[in-house]
Amino acid sequence: MRLLFFAVPTCRTLQWFRLPLAPPPAPADDTFARFAATLEAAGLRAALAYLLGLTDHRFIAIFRFQGGKANAAVYVDRDNPEVLGVDEVPASATYRCYALDARGVFSRADAMSDPRLNDHVAREFVKSYCGVPVMTPEGEILGTLCHYDLVPRNPDQVDLMLILQVASLLGRSRLVPPYPHAPA
Repeated sequence: MRLLFFAVPTCRTLQWFRLPLAPPPAPADDTFARFAATLEAAGLRAALAYLLGLTDHRFIAIFRFQGGKANAAVYVDRDNPEVLGVDEVPASATYRCYALDARGVFSRADAMSDPRLNDHVAREFVKSYCGVPVMTPEGEILGTLCHYDLVPRNPDQVDLMLILQVASLLGRSRLVPPYPHAPA
């Protein structure tokens, strides 16, 4: 299999990624087809819950950013599926800068063991993260799609080609809900 190697800037460093040039194998296509079918039949939250079920992460979300703040436009908590959202936080309290600066995958198994995150405010709470930006074909960033957890997790369990396919579909179709505002 031929591989594509590329470097992308993160907030403080370059991160190297290796992606196959060949199309993803059939299981990923089948998984993407199941995601798309769930999206069409039951909506975005159910489709993200399906993706979450493919990993042992506790959370999956699409975060939107506005005015220096971040909030989940769509949120699924494996342990509390009835919870539909999270509190708004400063954008600097998320790992979004790494995913957005990279315009690709940012993944960490254990933030506590990554010296680049020593000064990051979220590292004490969000230990594991795998996220990608959701962008329109014109390059407008709509938000980030991410798996995350409060305990370290193996990032290899996240199918990177699948999460990139999903982010691409959501961006092309502009299926990301707007920034959620607190009820008046």
